[in-house]
Amino acid sequence: MCEVSTERPLEDGWLHDTPVDDALLRRFVFSQADVNAIMAHAAGGWVDHTDEVFLADSGTPVPYMNQAILARPLTGAGDPVLDVVDDFFAGLTHTTTLLSIWPTPDLSQQGWNLVGHPAMVARAPGPVGYEPAPEVEVRVASTEDDFVVAERVIIDGYPMPQANDLPPGRLFSPALLPAGITVRLGLLEGEPVGVGNAHVGHGVVNLCLGATLPAARRRGVWEALVWSRVAQSPDLPSVAYTSDYSRPGFLRMGFLPITRFTLWAR
Repeated sequence: MCEVSTERPLEDGWLHDTPVDDALLRRFVFSQADVNAIMAHAAGGWVDHTDEVFLADSGTPVPYMNQAILARPLTGAGDPVLDVVDDFFAGLTHTTTLLSIWPTPDLSQQGWNLVGHPAMVARAPGPVGYEPAPEVEVRVASTEDDFVVAERVIIDGYPMPQANDLPPGRLFSPALLPAGITVRLGLLEGEPVGVGNAHVGHGVVNLCLGATLPAARRRGVWEALVWSRVAQSPDLPSVAYTSDYSRPGFLRMGFLPITRFTLWAR
């Protein structure tokens, strides 16, 4: 009779019991999973997870708020973890997304459409010596009105046209703050024109969502929102996953490009 080995596999950084702080990428995965769960709960949605995937659905038509994040690389297009994702999102009519920090096989035969390869950027811990221009102000959202304004700015600035018909407060509500997401408003000459969200957890500051209204771009608001979030916990590394539109701004501010992810939508 063959003996079954009970020896733990060699550490590869993505075993089910690998410490979260094993590497920056692993910290990011768990942090972003927390962000998705908080946003989904605040919107009235639902979440689930296994050792291999984190699942969140906000119940809204915003694709990035309905997301599966893989906690290990796929073994192929027929990987059983994709069945778990299918089961979680089964029956939904709104768009959902699948985020992998690794390259993936072609998942088009499973009904997924490749969105692209957003980049992860990171900044080492350190003091922030930035002062915004006199006409720029950053304020933490704290009232119901603040959150309604922030929600409108993010819908118009990102943009998120799918959310235009949602009732105010469906995406952003005061429930986010005690749950662990800090929403900041960026003001230009007193007018709210930008939003930047941050979540501190699992040893990183996650700059998890940000946008500026088109007419107010390149006026220092986006940069002020980035530094304000970094300064929330300057003793921790700051991370973000970003499109190629925002990536140059991050690099100019001293963030380093770490890797590119793979993002699918269905």
